[in-house]
Amino acid sequence: MVTKEQVKHLGWLSRLELSDQELDRYTAQIEEIIRYLDKLDSIPLEDIEPIYITKKFTDLRKDKAELFSSNPLGTKYRKNGFVKGPRMA
Repeated sequence: MVTKEQVKHLGWLSRLELSDQELDRYTAQIEEIIRYLDKLDSIPLEDIEPIYITKKFTDLRKDKAELFSSNPLGTKYRKNGFVKGPRMA
């Protein structure tokens, strides 16, 4: 079981200040993720044959660098010389 103190410590490691409401929400979300991972761990895989996909190196596309002809982020997301990302919910 994940405790609020553990989530608070993760927030501290990430340099995030979390409110009590955020601690409750993130604790529940992390618990749900762990339950899902436990469910995946319970799937028996002993009788399943592995899938091998082989691809020749010559089948891969050529990797070549190209310069952008314009600003990929545009001016819409710039503010005071910085790139502004979307607001986190």
